[in-house]
Formats: sequence, C-alpha cells, structure tokens
Amino acid sequence: ILTAIQDSPLAHAISKTDHLVAAGLQIVHVLGLIFFLASLVLISLRAIGWALADQPIAQVVRDTSRLMWAGLFLTALSGTLMFIATPKLYYFNWAFVLKMGLLVLAVIIQATLFSRIAKRDEPSLRFVRASVALCVASWFSVAMAGRMIGFV
Repeated sequence: ILTAIQDSPLAHAISKTDHLVAAGLQIVHVLGLIFFLASLVLISLRAIGWALADQPIAQVVRDTSRLMWAGLFLTALSGTLMFIATPKLYYFNWAFVLKMGLLVLAVIIQATLFSRIAKRDEPSLRFVRASVALCVASWFSVAMAGRMIGFV
C-alpha cells in the first residue's frame, strides 16, 4: 500500500517539485496547528475561569469554532499531502508512529472530556481543570511528537 501511495501521480507531483513546496506544506501544517491550539487554549482558559469569565463557555466555543475547524482542516490537508509524498519515510519513523498514536488519544480525549465542558455553562471546577489539563497536554504532545519526526 505504501509503495502504491508513493508511486502515485500526486506523490510524484509533490516530491518532484521544488523543495519550497515541502517547506510550504510544513508551514501550513504548523500554522493550522497554531490556529487549532490557540482556539483550544482560549476555550480552556475560559473553562477554568482565567479569561473571558463574563462570557458563557458555549459562546466562547461558538466564537472560536471557525478558527479551530480551519486549523484542523489545514493541518489534516497539509499532513496528508506530506505523508503522500513519502509514506515509507514517515511510516517507518517511530516519532511519526508516536504522533499518530497521540493524535488518536487526543481526539478521544477531546471528544469525550473536553466536549462535555464546552456544552455546559457551569461544570464542576475539578472536572474542568482535570479535563483541560489532559486535553491541552495531549494536543501539545501531538505537536511535540510531530516536531520530533524531522530529527529522528
């Protein structure tokens, strides 16, 4: 499967272009992650009462959702294109495998714990703090594992 992906016309189009295309994809990937994490941190700060305390959590989530979805879209698209260009390089890199595992974990945490906070106006502070810490730590772990890919 990896060979078929790497031999595809799209993979050749990406990998055979100027090195600035790969650099551009990496920049878009990081920018998307920054958009996503900025939204997540803003919602987290509101959830624990350190910022925007006069606004309901649900309102903060609605206000930041475009930035969050745009960040996820940019990150997923650019990440997929980078993977398609050289899947064998990524698949056999232990840091990439770690990043993908942490990504799955972060999505599960986001979907279960953090989404409960966003839907309630006044959840338990202990639950909020634990959920926020776990969610933010999991997404930043994904980012750090992604950064390790280039050094391994």
